[in-house]
Amino acid sequence: MAYFPFYFELEGKNGVIIGGGKVALEKVSRLAPFGAELTVIAPRILPEITEYKNVRTIVKEFAPDDVSGADYLIAAMDDEELNARLFALCREKHIPINVVDDKDKCDFIFPSVIRRGKLVASVTSSGASPQVAVSVRKRFEEIIPENIEDILDYLEGIREEVKSLVRDAGKRHRIFKKAADAALELGRPLREEELEEIIDNELKKDDQGIAL
Repeated sequence: MAYFPFYFELEGKNGVIIGGGKVALEKVSRLAPFGAELTVIAPRILPEITEYKNVRTIVKEFAPDDVSGADYLIAAMDDEELNARLFALCREKHIPINVVDDKDKCDFIFPSVIRRGKLVASVTSSGASPQVAVSVRKRFEEIIPENIEDILDYLEGIREEVKSLVRDAGKRHRIFKKAADAALELGRPLREEELEEIIDNELKKDDQGIAL
């Protein structure tokens, strides 16, 4: 069955990673840029992990109390017995868990992610082939304008202006869509006269949406 792509706010959430090797480092490197607050627990922890901000490391063997207060957990050790214990414990405590390379023991999975400022997109094969997800992600990246952050900042910035001019929600939706389509096609924020033309064309259909 396919996975539904929830987007989860990581800031302020307590993520626990059991394991301190290369797999744990890879997970830390993917989560940390999104403001994740992580606790990494393992008998041995790579020094690269300790260099990340908002990552707390605890050098010790795993104990059941280590999951207390966790909002989600990642099992990143090559130990099937421990992974099974972690999975059972998290299910008992209703903590979402990802057991690396064991799809049957995952409440969530890691997609292939594209991030350009506020734009975040993800691709997943639902665990069938991570390589396909990476390939599709790379093709998707090719169509994203280089200055997508400027475009998104601009589109966010015009929302209040359009809301003040246009009362009708349906008209506002069409204006926002046309402005977004035009900015993406041009590869830049719209000029003032270009936005005015879009608004005028929409309002000319009737004048009931104009704020007086």
